[in-house]
Amino acid sequence: MPVTPLHNEKSLVSKVREGDRKAFQEFYIHYTPQVQQYLRLFVPDPADVDELAQDIFLKIWVKRHLLANVDAFQGYLFRMCKNHVLNYFRSLKIGRKLVELSASGEEAQAEGTEDQLLFKHYYQIAMDGIGKLSQGRRRILLMTIEQGLSLDEIAAEMEITRAGVKKQLYAAMALVRKYLHEHGELSVLLFAFLSLFEA
Repeated sequence: MPVTPLHNEKSLVSKVREGDRKAFQEFYIHYTPQVQQYLRLFVPDPADVDELAQDIFLKIWVKRHLLANVDAFQGYLFRMCKNHVLNYFRSLKIGRKLVELSASGEEAQAEGTEDQLLFKHYYQIAMDGIGKLSQGRRRILLMTIEQGLSLDEIAAEMEITRAGVKKQLYAAMALVRKYLHEHGELSVLLFAFLSLFEA
């Protein structure tokens, strides 16, 4: 089932905007598991997942005045997650990986803003590939990506076994990876992006 908003979410948003740390802590405790689940789909290192999740909530706190324009906190939160995944690709860690790949004879094709645009291009190709999945596989993958649901939560929602969910999720990720490989222009960045969909 979708992540359930806190029953007093609008009130808490208002309190966080005013600097109420206790209200912010409620958001942090409630949403951290879902944020981590979403990040794990893209970020292989658990330590990086934890660090990114903390960065996301820290940014929300530091820029809490922006919450004045937020109607749905959950949507705002997961847009921030997507942006942090994008920034992860531009981090030093990913940069080192790209340098290592370049050393094998292939030059990185883009830097800075160009990398960001290329990443968005690959993301759109991935979304196109997801659109070509069977209804069941597409639903499972999107429940994982967009809602941050665990295998157990998806199994309960779809009334199938956890093993069945895992099998379909891995198959969906493999098909999206194949679609990316077939439709993305070969580059070091594409190689890194493909690794996100390794089953």
